[in-house]
Amino acid sequence: MERKVTNEIKDEPGEPMVARSKMGEATVSESEVKGIENLTPTEKKHLLLQLARDRVKDSSAGPWEIVDIFRENWRTIKATLSQPIEINVRDVGRDALFQVSLDITQLERELETQ
Repeated sequence: MERKVTNEIKDEPGEPMVARSKMGEATVSESEVKGIENLTPTEKKHLLLQLARDRVKDSSAGPWEIVDIFRENWRTIKATLSQPIEINVRDVGRDALFQVSLDITQLERELETQ
């Protein structure tokens, strides 16, 4: 039987959002990321999934602190309207600074405002 590979997000009202990497190898909760309250729900989802993937590679990753958020103007990428976002994050546990780049689509923005 073939295993289904997915990225899971648990977002219950009143509970911190939690991302689980593929195959459930690692999880990251928004409570582990200082400054995450400045992100939209879609941005949180994408960032948490990236951090969960990073934790799979290195289990000592985290907790994290958002240092800067840069949102660019909307632009068309392969016939899809998207907004590039760069988030500078400090991995407090490893004392390392890195950047996460996301492209949030217009559809994702519309879904989060409904």
